[in-house]
Amino acid sequence: MTRKPTNALVGTLFLLPLAPLQAQEALEQIVVVGISPDGSARQTLQELPFAVHSITAGELAQSNALDLSDYLNRRTASVNINSAQNNPLQADVQYRGFTASPLLGLPQGLSVFQNGVRINDPLGDAVHWDLLPQSAIGRVDLMSGANPIFGLNTLGGALAIRMKDGFSETGNHLEASSGSWGRRTATLESGNNDGQWGYYVNLHHFEEDGWREQSASSASNLYASLSWRPDIRSALDASYQQGRSDLTGNGPLPQALAASDRRTVFTAPDITRNDLQMLTLEGRYEASPALTFSSNLHWRRNTTHSFNGDASDFELCRFAGGGQALFDDSDEIEDTLAGQLGIDLDTICEGEDDSIDSFAALEALIAQRALAAGLAPQAFEIDDITSAISGSGVLSAEAINNISRRRQNSRGINAQFQLLTEAVGLSHQLTGGIHAQAGDARFHSLLELSGLDPVHRSTAGLGTGSYVSDAATDIRTDTDIVSLYLTDSFKPSPTLTVTLSARFNRSRVVLQDRSAERPELNGRHRFSRTNSAAGITWNPMPDFTAYASYSEANRNPTPIELACNEGVFELAQSYALAEGEDPDDIDFECRLPNAFLADPPLEDVVTRSLEFGLRGMMRGTRYQLSAYRASNHNDILFQTTGRATGLFANVDETRRQGVELSLQQDRERWQWFASTSLLKASFEDRFLALSPNHPYANENGEIEVNAGDRMPGVPGLIMKLAADYHLTTTLDAGLEWIYNGPQYLRGDEANALPRLKAYALLNARVSWNLSARLLLSASISNLLDKDYENFGLLGEDPGELIPALQNTRPYFLGIGAPRAAWLSARLTL
Repeated sequence: MTRKPTNALVGTLFLLPLAPLQAQEALEQIVVVGISPDGSARQTLQELPFAVHSITAGELAQSNALDLSDYLNRRTASVNINSAQNNPLQADVQYRGFTASPLLGLPQGLSVFQNGVRINDPLGDAVHWDLLPQSAIGRVDLMSGANPIFGLNTLGGALAIRMKDGFSETGNHLEASSGSWGRRTATLESGNNDGQWGYYVNLHHFEEDGWREQSASSASNLYASLSWRPDIRSALDASYQQGRSDLTGNGPLPQALAASDRRTVFTAPDITRNDLQMLTLEGRYEASPALTFSSNLHWRRNTTHSFNGDASDFELCRFAGGGQALFDDSDEIEDTLAGQLGIDLDTICEGEDDSIDSFAALEALIAQRALAAGLAPQAFEIDDITSAISGSGVLSAEAINNISRRRQNSRGINAQFQLLTEAVGLSHQLTGGIHAQAGDARFHSLLELSGLDPVHRSTAGLGTGSYVSDAATDIRTDTDIVSLYLTDSFKPSPTLTVTLSARFNRSRVVLQDRSAERPELNGRHRFSRTNSAAGITWNPMPDFTAYASYSEANRNPTPIELACNEGVFELAQSYALAEGEDPDDIDFECRLPNAFLADPPLEDVVTRSLEFGLRGMMRGTRYQLSAYRASNHNDILFQTTGRATGLFANVDETRRQGVELSLQQDRERWQWFASTSLLKASFEDRFLALSPNHPYANENGEIEVNAGDRMPGVPGLIMKLAADYHLTTTLDAGLEWIYNGPQYLRGDEANALPRLKAYALLNARVSWNLSARLLLSASISNLLDKDYENFGLLGEDPGELIPALQNTRPYFLGIGAPRAAWLSARLTL
């Protein structure tokens, strides 16, 4: 059934070039794209053997999108988002099944560059959309495939962002908006130049109460640049950015709660605070018409504080006489004690058994009953963690607070040349360079015992000041990357362009335990690899291009993946055994982003990609059609053990393959855009995945995944339509339609449970040029007020926290936002 639309689209590959192109009246449009991270090396779109989705500053402004991730979701082919955090500035963006996300622990498969600087964080390669002021963006190019020139993490593509400067943006503008959910934004930008010197400044502020309870957020960004153009051969740009955000995203909601009140939250709060500073210096010098040098330097620091209130697995036992103990996840042993020894732990812990007045008395009772039954007392051991509590010493089993801070620094240099030369009778465009980057991170986390507001299920202000010492982490990571790259484009004939590329990456990752309490965290890892690519384009006529390419890229396991994977326990248990401790006490999960375990090695992920495509213009309609297959070897899978817990493991192979078609037409009074993306993201290996909350998990909490099973969170069909119409010379209106097909829940890698339902959304906008200086606009999202979910995962039993729930299935859903409207005004000063 699913093959029919795929075959139809593939068939179009052969039909498009046969269309009556001679009927075209549109002039050939020359589009130039940056082919290196800093964008200084450029080629025409007709020469590139991969798909390119370009976005201009004008298109961003006209869309009224909240940020870049919102625009990509609404207007870019093969892009969808997962609202795992349920905050509008913390979306997981997926392009062809590869992810760029602010969430620590997700496998990041897209590299993101801002003015030539890689902005994936050192600790987990995360990307923070809240620290990218959309109004300061001048151009975006999303390039498909495992392009080695863009370095690590370019498994599915690269996102190259160029910010505005005083030569690309002149004038003074003030913009403000307000509307639903108490959302307010304000932007002030100014840019100008005198032909030699230029400046640009952008101030942006966002705040809202949020459409869900207890979900207020804010973000402020300053971006400034100073540019020098002494002559047409030289350029120097310095930029500074500062960003601060305070984001509340209270995460997915149990299915039962979503059915009754979509605005409520399960547990709260879940707060992320970012504080960014970034300096960049870029230079370009044209030594001759055939030789150009460019370079950039950068320093970047981002400090992130997180505070996450959550349900507790602990049980507080109050003995008769006032004694107390705190048990770690005693549910299983509670059933065992009752069934085999006749001990009612609930009765004892409620202080109703006068004979048991302390933990020692309980241990004695267990030993006595076990020996009498001919059983070993060790089989009924209960872990009292009271001795591991520091701080105030006040005990609570109602809830916990996961508190963490991570400070990340990165600095680097990229030096590049571009040479036009003749060799073997052919003209060559050579681009090569060296890239060096160093990053370090300090990660500190605490687990605090807390009370819980029974009405709002919030821990805000209810922390006890007691901390579980065994769950604390203090770790430093250092990452060094050195790369060499070279690409060569040449024309064997006037209609053919061949491109060959290669990049050598060498990386070192060092983890150090700073607490001196957990030596199993210490480790050193080295990775090196040379990736290559080859592509060819054919341009038999001005507005038609056919291309084919093969490419490779890799990503290293991040420090957090190296420190938290399923092989951890052999090492951690050996340390426990050597210290005379019980190795069975080692926990079997990581609480992200609040815990690290030991560091047995993971392999680096290698992607090999094939892509074939057509692009051009037919009767005034610009089209791009691509068929692709990207195979990940030693892919890293996050195996879910709860809403915020899990482990990493290598999977031999995963695959993302599909067909992507986009169409666009610009007329005098109207423009329209359409795209269809068919994607199969699948596991190509048979393995056991850890998913203890899955209803079909075995006794070890594992499910069986077979080759061909679909990857969770990735819809198989994405369709988008958009149209803008100039009603008059001053009045414009636009509509957008977005469709996302069904997807599996994270934690259901075996595809055994029902999928999230497909959904379609309609958005509308209107703008009115009241005068040459004043523009008014209005926008409505989810015009038809549809209920939908774009993310799901398996978590813990929600009935443990909310006993009144009738449906206690552990299905947690990323709830889509309801209908909302905003008004904005833009004034040219």
